Amino acid sequence: MIRLYIQNENGIERTADIENLSCRPEDIFWVDLLTPDAAELQFAEQLCRIEMPTQDEMREIEATSRLYTEDGARFMTTTVLSRVETEEPILSEMTFILKSERIVTIRHTDSYSFRVFSHQLLRQKQVSRDQVFVGLLETIVDRQADVLERFGTDLDALSKRVFSHRHTGKGRKKEPVTQEMRVVLEDLGSIGDLITRQRDCLVNLLRLLSYASNAETSDPSQPNLYVTLRPISRDVNSLSEYASFLSSKINFMLDAVLGLINIEQNEIVKIFTVASVIFMPATLIASIYGMNFENMPELRSEYGYASVLVAMAVSIILPLLFFRMKRFI
Repeated sequence: MIRLYIQNENGIERTADIENLSCRPEDIFWVDLLTPDAAELQFAEQLCRIEMPTQDEMREIEATSRLYTEDGARFMTTTVLSRVETEEPILSEMTFILKSERIVTIRHTDSYSFRVFSHQLLRQKQVSRDQVFVGLLETIVDRQADVLERFGTDLDALSKRVFSHRHTGKGRKKEPVTQEMRVVLEDLGSIGDLITRQRDCLVNLLRLLSYASNAETSDPSQPNLYVTLRPISRDVNSLSEYASFLSSKINFMLDAVLGLINIEQNEIVKIFTVASVIFMPATLIASIYGMNFENMPELRSEYGYASVLVAMAVSIILPLLFFRMKRFI
């Protein structure tokens, strides 16, 4: 899909019909390509007189493949975390091309930021190429900030689940936490993966801002974007710091969850250990009097059976009282 934004006397107009285009080519100040086909790519290349990068070229990770100048145009590619509201968020590449008075954007995933900015743009009377470029970056950064805020809220909810008291009521026993902690571990892993992707996006976005701010323009009439992009760079730096904080919080919560699981497992092992120790003397007595020897003093005693049962009961009660006194159980 291709969207052309045209500057005319009545304001800004948007069209996707490239076959019946009635405006002058110089009136087109923004060409937005969303998963374009061959005809749309050819139209954009003829309009701007440059070769558009392919999707594979946009995915290159080298800085020289993402940020470069060619044929008088500046090519800048960054990655953005998209589809966060769905179950399958993805990293999508976006390319910004600045050529003369025109900006070209290439993307292969529909972006919420682009939809919001395009609606704002159509309400304005007149804009320049740099205003579109800066406005898009500001909208993208705002969107990434909202995504990080959502991750922070999700982590706060998980933190309450991890560190809250798990009593079902007064005087009742605690509920088992192992099953719940398994779910929390899965949620933490999912959020941690998304935050890692988001940090990568912020790093790429910061590189783009640095390149756009410091790149020298071939046209002396075009001002340098350093002053305009500096506030956005500060915002991206602050988001990177916040993402690092969230990553540290995830690591802390992972350690806490694993510790809670280990504590519960140790409590289970402790129960079996104490039970085996408590019943060990009784087992010893039962083993002694279970021997098949004729010359056993208590074998013919009238109260032998009862005496052995009492001895076994005492051998159980005494270790139990000792463990209670030492607060082992």
